[in-house]
Amino acid sequence: MTALDIFNTEFTPQRLAEIFNERILHSSTVGKDGVHPLVFAENLNAGVQHISDKAHSGSYRFTTFKQKLVLKGHDKPPRQISVATVRDRVALRAVTNVLMSVFPDARILPAHYIVEEVAGLIAPRGDDFSFIQIDIKNFYPSVRHDELLRRLRTRIRHKPLLNLIMQAVGTPTSAGKEIRPNTIGIPQGLSISNVLSSIYMMKFDEFARSRFAYFRYVDDILIVCPTADAKRNFRLVRNRLAQIGLECHRLEDNTKTKIVPLSKGVDYLGFHLAPEVTSVRTSSYRRIIDKVMTVMTGVKYSGNHARILARLNLKITGCIFDGRRMGWMFFFSMTDDLKQLQRLDGFISKTWRRLGMEQFGTPKRFVKAYHEINFNLASSRYIPRFDEYSNDQKVDLIATMLDADRSVVANWAIERINRRFLQLIRKEVAELEKDITPIS
Repeated sequence: MTALDIFNTEFTPQRLAEIFNERILHSSTVGKDGVHPLVFAENLNAGVQHISDKAHSGSYRFTTFKQKLVLKGHDKPPRQISVATVRDRVALRAVTNVLMSVFPDARILPAHYIVEEVAGLIAPRGDDFSFIQIDIKNFYPSVRHDELLRRLRTRIRHKPLLNLIMQAVGTPTSAGKEIRPNTIGIPQGLSISNVLSSIYMMKFDEFARSRFAYFRYVDDILIVCPTADAKRNFRLVRNRLAQIGLECHRLEDNTKTKIVPLSKGVDYLGFHLAPEVTSVRTSSYRRIIDKVMTVMTGVKYSGNHARILARLNLKITGCIFDGRRMGWMFFFSMTDDLKQLQRLDGFISKTWRRLGMEQFGTPKRFVKAYHEINFNLASSRYIPRFDEYSNDQKVDLIATMLDADRSVVANWAIERINRRFLQLIRKEVAELEKDITPIS
């Protein structure tokens, strides 16, 4: 199918309604216009017809994105996230679907696939090889629109589609009434952000892979090469990045841009990678300790101990939801350092006893979750599979999470049970995703 064929398929009112119902209806995110997904749903047919008509005519205009600032850490400026209106989110998801079909080679591999490949590559090597680790400065805000359009035109000729994409990246993000168009950069946080950034980097990726053992996850680049060639290779990469308007941090010790021997290892995508062992990096390890501690200390503010145990167990095991494996342990299941997991289990057990919570049950264990994920996932019942929950299981979970009378919940209409169940699970799953981000 051509880009035009895919565009015509994705932007029918029927398909746009499917996108809304599948991806947006159950969220609570609100953009600049203040319209909630449930309100948009009341006039869904008119809303998706408007998107379809305007997109096909090339006259669709996005509402200014709402600004959301996310803290990155001490002494670091916050990351600006763009939040679109419900209507715009539907349009953007449809555009994303088109781009993923037209540029299938721009798909970003899951981070753990990259980690697995790097770990296998370095295992038999010594210090005659080194890591080159490169962090691109202000990656998303530095993408040049003219370069992006040039890459899009290699496979897309349909002007309304190109116009829609460039309208999206040109829409300002503001906490106020900003109306000046965005002339450089890709807004972060939109469904199209990652695929557009990947399309932008495709030619560079092709160049780098033809010369080195090269890996990239968004703005984090890792190269494995002979130590004797490392500085020359770094200069080559730095200069090629500059040609497309991207700048990397200076090559210095104690920064994200560095050259180090394999035996020293590097922190990459949440792991510490070295030839002898793949382990969870220190900051990621501390992060999950903070997360489980926050859940457990909830006993000081809530009498719903069953809910606290359920949330703690979910932090430990993760879950399968919407066909996806979610959670910290799924992400870090490639670790070779089981002592880290044993220490986590010991910490949780000790804290649970100190809080006097043994009477309410025993928390699950990271080590057990690790073995279930790696050796018994197909038949495991240790890790919740929310996609397969029966109505009774949904009622049990709702009653536990809301501290409600089970018999009352059981008498709800099935539609209400399903809706409330999805709301609760989506909220918990969002927290699981936060547990492993940011990973850079």
